[in-house]
Amino acid sequence: MLSRLRRARAGSLAAFAVLALAAALVDLGGLHRHEHADSILPVLVSLQRWTPFYWDQERYGMLVPLLALPVRDPLWNLLLQRGLLVLAGLAAVLLLARHALAGREWRLAGLLGAALLLALAPGPWAFEYLGDQPYGLSLALALAGLAWAEPGQGPGDADRRAGAGTIAGGLALVLLAHWVNAAAGLLLLPLAFARAAVDWLEGGRAAVLRERLAVEAGLLAAGLAAGQAMLRLYPVLSGHPLRLDARLLPSAEWPSAWAALSRSAWEGAGPAWGAALAAAAGLGLSFLWLGAAREPGAPHPRLALLRAGALVAAALAYALLTGGLRWVAENRFHWRYVAPSVLLVHLAAVSLLAEPLARARRLARPALWAAAALVPAAALLAAGAPSLARARADLDRAAGAWTADVLAARCDLVAGDYWSVWPAVWHATLVARERGDPAVLYGITHRTNPTVRFWEDRPRGALRICRVRGAEAEAERWLRAFHLWPVELVERRRTVDLVAPAAPPKVSRPEGDPRTSAGRSSPPP
Repeated sequence: MLSRLRRARAGSLAAFAVLALAAALVDLGGLHRHEHADSILPVLVSLQRWTPFYWDQERYGMLVPLLALPVRDPLWNLLLQRGLLVLAGLAAVLLLARHALAGREWRLAGLLGAALLLALAPGPWAFEYLGDQPYGLSLALALAGLAWAEPGQGPGDADRRAGAGTIAGGLALVLLAHWVNAAAGLLLLPLAFARAAVDWLEGGRAAVLRERLAVEAGLLAAGLAAGQAMLRLYPVLSGHPLRLDARLLPSAEWPSAWAALSRSAWEGAGPAWGAALAAAAGLGLSFLWLGAAREPGAPHPRLALLRAGALVAAALAYALLTGGLRWVAENRFHWRYVAPSVLLVHLAAVSLLAEPLARARRLARPALWAAAALVPAAALLAAGAPSLARARADLDRAAGAWTADVLAARCDLVAGDYWSVWPAVWHATLVARERGDPAVLYGITHRTNPTVRFWEDRPRGALRICRVRGAEAEAERWLRAFHLWPVELVERRRTVDLVAPAAPPKVSRPEGDPRTSAGRSSPPP
């Protein structure tokens, strides 16, 4: 039994090593052509001023920028952060399989799910999930915490109970997950109940199921409570109001909101991905029914359907809750908000294909090895051959349009729209560092507050400001907000205008005003 347990653990470590290889391939591939201001800002959080949450936000914990703090080079800091997020996003698929498919060959389903995710997900969707949003990281942390603390996990430990030490370790990981993403438990809590129901239908021991569900529900409830507490403390600690509107829409608006979110999710994922998953699930079910008909005593296909159904039920519950939020409506029901639901549906379909492969004695081990090989192969298919030069070239195209003009103008600040300013700041900082220039560049736009302290005490007349061409109105808005208006045009360049704060206008005073010099009148207005 011990040797079996050791082999299972070694197999799990090997599976995670395969995911780490795939993450490295993706990170040095074509992923970076999708970079934008939202994804680049955490790099500046690490390089310029680390804060517990995303700048001027209260719900995305900056764990990865904290881990990347020692790396001061802008390029390698970005690559490290992106690699960690990609690894976490792929690991979440494997850990979800372990969590939802307990008692089965979850490694096969998880590796196959990760491979097909890389191969089938459209580039923008894959980047948002793997490289930008906190969903993969928070799910990986929370699922690792549940795996750490749960009783009766793995071969030979069905009677293992959850001790205080294991629960404390699991709780620490779950709390980290809810720091990264305060809503992580809203997906995993329904999944915990759905899985417990399926385990009971399959004849699981009631005592073990009750304890496991109690541990899972307790940890996730604690995580959700901690996430809500952090949201409530944000205005007190930061001095800024809570921006997240977590209220529900009026119930009369729910059907139209769910319909809008469903359309958005379908558009984001694309019909090709959906068709491939439907084909995989159909093929797997066909093999399952064929095997059940040929082999007396073989497990009925409905058991595999129940496991897949638990994943779909949790995905639906999360999507319904998300679609009813005012915050999601204010952001036009963007598909990124239901990326976790799409991930669960993806794994549900893949699990139906993995099930008959795992049941076939002659195919189970070759299928597992094939799935492991498919993960890096899918990474190469999705991201291309790994090349640091190619990754750098993609970053130059995504963020380098303003760099030459910003550096030539010797600017201290870049002002304009959010989507231009932060890529410009990061890329100009990168090139300046490569040239040996120690100057630091800051942005004037949305999410500027954390770095104002670094330049607000400089003499106004000494500040050189690059205003992004085409974003003059946005630049004026933010320059006014930070008391740098009016400005005078100093120089025009192709992508930016160099401006400087104008001297404050002189105030005319009537003759004889005691504040004027004796024998003089005030200057004309």
